[in-house]
Amino acid sequence: MEVSPESYLNLSVILKKFNGLYEKGFFIETFGVSCGQAIFLSNKIKSCKTGKVLIYRQSTRDLGFMQFAELTIGGKKIWLGSIHGKTLPGSKLDTPVRLKQSGIIINFFADKSGSKIVGGDFNLMPDTKSVKMFEEAGYRNLIRDFNIQETRNRLCWEQFPEDKRQHFADYVFVSKDVKVDKFEVPYNEISDHLPQVLDFEI
Repeated sequence: MEVSPESYLNLSVILKKFNGLYEKGFFIETFGVSCGQAIFLSNKIKSCKTGKVLIYRQSTRDLGFMQFAELTIGGKKIWLGSIHGKTLPGSKLDTPVRLKQSGIIINFFADKSGSKIVGGDFNLMPDTKSVKMFEEAGYRNLIRDFNIQETRNRLCWEQFPEDKRQHFADYVFVSKDVKVDKFEVPYNEISDHLPQVLDFEI
């Protein structure tokens, strides 16, 4: 999420055993950065392609999209979706735009054969219709299934009064054919979002 071209080059130098897939984002004048996204894959994975899908109208204060990757591993196809969902309004509750955002993502993968793993910063609270739409479409919600208590940390909470702290924004949804071996959200303060770590088989 929010990977500038310069950050992508720096990460590519560090992650020598991985191939980077980069999708350039839009320029945020307020911060002076380009809000792109990147996926890094083991260099053992040879067959892949990437692209991006706009999931809501972009503005100078609210930028993001879905980066997707189509992989073929051992003759099996896997689709990845990396989401930077609509930030505003900050309540992270349902709005017509957020409901449409979920629909666009679900519809994009609906006719794709193979396993699907869709994750990232959806900017949604757990009890929203926008989240339930994925469950109704047949995806497992790993945040719910593994009883994850938070996907944000102190760097986020300190911006809000205690009674308005938002402990969620991020999710991983997987199609039913993905065998989940382990899923965890370890606490760290590298970002105001916590990492989501998925071990799986197909």
